[in-house]
Amino acid sequence: MKTFSINIHEFLKKFNQEYRFLYDNYDRVAGYEEAVDAFDAFLKSHGDFVGEFANYRGDLVTSDREAAAFMFALESLGALA
Repeated sequence: MKTFSINIHEFLKKFNQEYRFLYDNYDRVAGYEEAVDAFDAFLKSHGDFVGEFANYRGDLVTSDREAAAFMFALESLGALA
């Protein structure tokens, strides 16, 4: 299991940008389905971070769009490298 350090405030900002991009494009974005699937795997190995993010955000990650935005934000910030 890879550990990582990420600024949760910056992550939320990037998550919101990614979510808006997906929303504006009706989820028709390359890699969308793969990101949703990757979130499920990420949750199993990094549930503590997903929980921390949900607490910080004040809302759970429940939709496919949120799951994809979460993974795109991680990738964009280099946390999956």
